[in-house]
Amino acid sequence: MDQKILKRLISECPLTVFSENGDVVEKQQQFDEYLGKFTSFLHSNENQLIEHFWSEYIALSEVSTLQSAKLLRRYFIFLDCATAVYNYVAEKSKRKSVSKLSEHISIQLQNDLRQFKGILLLAINGCLNSVITEYRTMYESFVIGQYLVLHPDLVPIYKEHSQFLRYHLTRLVGNSRPEWDKVYEEYIEKYGKEFTENYGWTKDVIQKKNDRIIGTLFRECELDASLVTLYKYSCSYVHSSAFSVSTRPDLNSLKVFFQATVYFIHQEIVTYMQEIGLSEKEIIILDNMLTLLYDDFKNI
Repeated sequence: MDQKILKRLISECPLTVFSENGDVVEKQQQFDEYLGKFTSFLHSNENQLIEHFWSEYIALSEVSTLQSAKLLRRYFIFLDCATAVYNYVAEKSKRKSVSKLSEHISIQLQNDLRQFKGILLLAINGCLNSVITEYRTMYESFVIGQYLVLHPDLVPIYKEHSQFLRYHLTRLVGNSRPEWDKVYEEYIEKYGKEFTENYGWTKDVIQKKNDRIIGTLFRECELDASLVTLYKYSCSYVHSSAFSVSTRPDLNSLKVFFQATVYFIHQEIVTYMQEIGLSEKEIIILDNMLTLLYDDFKNI
């Protein structure tokens, strides 16, 4: 918004006294009417104001630079290729009898590819802090997926848990219905009260309640320690800290987060291909194509 508009808003205000003395109701009504005229002015000049916003937004930020950044353009190419590979494998799966695990991996990949697209769009528009916070979700999704690969018998329970949480969260906010409460109680009767925990679906494998956390899953999957380091870094932005509030990342500092996210998607695609039962030729070609794209990022 042009600063002249704000100056005019202040200078032309009919009120001169803003204390609570006198007829407060009358002054408030007069003030509301004045601001109402101002918002009407904004709405009637919407096109010009939006045009001004975009010209200022692009001119005064790094958006124009980010939109042409080689790093981000290469990641969009990876996303396009990874999506094509997923669609290829998914089409092949239609001719096969697939497992519950492969169905889960398929859904997870769809979500992760969609989220990675969102991450790249955030980066291209200069929302770099948000890129870091989104890593947390990608990390947790990947760890849970890898854990289910180790324990495929938990997949049906995990799926039921995702459905159960809808009823559970609805009850927490006081927006439930009698028929939903009935379904909720059926789940509790089947799995016990521990099913209300975020990782309640793991209780048949992880006996101790305090161990049902993302860290336990990570350790059993024996994943690279650098991934959890980035996770802790991301958490400092999710929950806010003196560090995250006072610092502003640049594109170069986000390389490790992009690389980790690409690693997640790559590994999930390979697992999906193996679980579906693609031929060795198909797996080797598609796996190595994604690997070469991944290795290329290290040189940018």
